[in-house]
Amino acid sequence: MGLATLEVMQAMHRTWSNSKVRVNGKTRQMQWRDMFDIAVKWRRIADPDQPVLWLDQMPARSLSRGFNNHINLIRGQIINIRYLAYFDNILEFIKDRILVYHGAYNPRGLLEVRQALENVNKVEDLLPIMKQFNSKTRDGFTVNSKVASMKDAGKEHDGFTITITGDRVGNMLFSVETQTTEERTQQYQSEIESIYKDLTAKGKALMLSTELGDADAVCNLILSLVYYFCNLMPLSRGSSVVAYSVVMGALMASGKEVIGRIPKGKLVDFEAMTAPSPDSFSKTAKSWMNLKSLPNWYRSLPSVAETFPSIRTMIEVLNTDSSSHCPKKS
Repeated sequence: MGLATLEVMQAMHRTWSNSKVRVNGKTRQMQWRDMFDIAVKWRRIADPDQPVLWLDQMPARSLSRGFNNHINLIRGQIINIRYLAYFDNILEFIKDRILVYHGAYNPRGLLEVRQALENVNKVEDLLPIMKQFNSKTRDGFTVNSKVASMKDAGKEHDGFTITITGDRVGNMLFSVETQTTEERTQQYQSEIESIYKDLTAKGKALMLSTELGDADAVCNLILSLVYYFCNLMPLSRGSSVVAYSVVMGALMASGKEVIGRIPKGKLVDFEAMTAPSPDSFSKTAKSWMNLKSLPNWYRSLPSVAETFPSIRTMIEVLNTDSSSHCPKKS
């Protein structure tokens, strides 16, 4: 996705320099979806066996019913190790939600529930406790997260839903899903559009400024935008790599280069989904990135869009053996 990152950088730099972009044969101001579409385009070509679709562009009958992005974290004896690093965070979130629930509906038994939860160190141990203290919990329970709005203070959007069913003897299902409905999509897109508007204004100001604070503000807006993108989960797959490619490209347009690597076991989309706020996500992401000033020679690179204008040229470059041109790490 390196070429996607470079193309995002070049497109954002043109946008912030008051130039319009050409999209589908028409010249206009670049919008947030155009920025992500660049990364989506390269993701589709990089792995054509996996369709990368914008869920809100699916047939109306599918969208009206709701489309769920479903991830099994534990299914029976199978543990999804890709998300293992987030199990503890999710467990603490569930325990907190259980306490909030009992505080509202069972205040007399709250102390007993709190004491029982203190001994829970695994998700598998939650079901027996829930069945003990809540007669409605038979086969399982769900917990919903909320995402705070930046646009409208005090407002919250639906986040993801955690479902735990079964029992602790090998047939438990522990899953996370986000539901793509028209209403939820509009709420998140409104957040993203608002942030993108601020980002464009800050980016244009940055082109005329050398103040470090301006670059930091742009970085925070980029990461906040991606925070809502990841919580929306608007793609059928590939949301994480698309989001991070956009982050890197937009940061490069602002004059910053990502030197650091995502820590082992961490995922951009899940980090955003489990972060309590955009600021929290931004702080974590910046600790990974180790941002440095972008070398000037990046500005003189040929236009990616013009160099690889067709699907054929994109496929050709992705299948080029570049090993002889890439330094080997010791």
